[in-house]
Amino acid sequence: MGSGVSFGPAGSPSKVGGGAGCPVGILGDVTPSRPQFDPPGTPPGDEAAPEADRHVLLAGHVLFAVLLALGAVRAAMASSTPVVPVLAALAAAGWYCVGAVWVSRRRGRIARLWLAGLILIWLGLVALSGEFVWLAFLLALLVWHLFPVRAAIPIEVTIALAAAIGFAAHQGRWVAGAVFGPVIGVACAAVMTEIYQRLRAQSDERRRLLDELMRTQQALAIREREAGRLAERERLAREIHDTVGQSLASVIMLLRAALRPSTPTDRSEQLHTALDTAIGALAETRRFVLGLNPAALERDGLTQALRSLADDSSGLGLRTDFEQHGTPHVVPIDVQVALLRVAQEALSNARRHAAADSATMTLTYQDDEVSIDVVDDGVGFDPAALNGPRSDGTGYGLTAMRSRLAERGGDVTVESEAGAGTAVRATIPVDPDTAAEEADT
Repeated sequence: MGSGVSFGPAGSPSKVGGGAGCPVGILGDVTPSRPQFDPPGTPPGDEAAPEADRHVLLAGHVLFAVLLALGAVRAAMASSTPVVPVLAALAAAGWYCVGAVWVSRRRGRIARLWLAGLILIWLGLVALSGEFVWLAFLLALLVWHLFPVRAAIPIEVTIALAAAIGFAAHQGRWVAGAVFGPVIGVACAAVMTEIYQRLRAQSDERRRLLDELMRTQQALAIREREAGRLAERERLAREIHDTVGQSLASVIMLLRAALRPSTPTDRSEQLHTALDTAIGALAETRRFVLGLNPAALERDGLTQALRSLADDSSGLGLRTDFEQHGTPHVVPIDVQVALLRVAQEALSNARRHAAADSATMTLTYQDDEVSIDVVDDGVGFDPAALNGPRSDGTGYGLTAMRSRLAERGGDVTVESEAGAGTAVRATIPVDPDTAAEEADT
């Protein structure tokens, strides 16, 4: 037969290479007569038919051909004019091929009209010979597939009655098997088709849900990648600001001071300090690229690293004193890095923006937290007016401080007012036992 007969639920792709749903269904763009579910965005006929549906399609064609051929042979053998049932069977086969090739590409009304024509041809065949009665089974499958329930039920009843009456008329008597056989066969055909359609609808729904799940997973993966990209961008910006950015700012200050009128000794000292700062920045940048912690922390620990920072700050023009309170205990390296970066940023701001003459840096150990305070005597500012980075790229320091501390469960407090200096306090909670275990590993 042609390639247009489909076994799919009404409204699904119909041709070989399209969707399928019920045994021996002429489909195409048929108006749906049962609820069904198609994957979103899947045009009819664009999806390859599953292998099982193709087998059902082939089986339907073969069954129709076998029943029609057997009926034609037996009717011809029993008839005085054998050519008549043979020609009638050929007419039925031709009409079936019309549905397979042409009708399946039309709308549902055309397909139902074709089926009505096939039923009329079958009635003619039954009038010729009772051997064609068993085609009622296939007609029942098609009727239940192509017609809505309210129309399919009376048509199925009519087919069953026609089969029973036709067979009894040719036999010349009523036989119980001749009555119950067609009725049961038609009923089974309707039930089989309904079950098949519902199973296919469930399969389509599962496929739709799986497609939706895959799209959701892909969207989540895209968002996760974007979030990771933004987080990494934030981390890089913070690290560059706290290392290269601060060092370059110090170098610029020293070079500007060297350009002002001064003694050769002062100018030489400023240039050497600028050179040392640039060398230190280069070394820190290399460690940052390699994912290493600051050299001062790994070499000397937090206390000595802060003392060295105070000495370097004094060498850059801001007299800085360092104090330590409490009993020192082991602190995780990431906490040490965070506290060191906060101290660097606070001192850098005091030199660059606050016009401070002196600053005090205090490291305080408590049982459940470690904190660092940096207090300067500069001009001060209004912390509420600083909402984030400015358009020129400055003003990022406080945001970076808070972000870095928040990642470790800590907090930054800034107290300042015009003419009264600035106090920055960074606090991070720690568990000494956990920190000691991390240090041992």
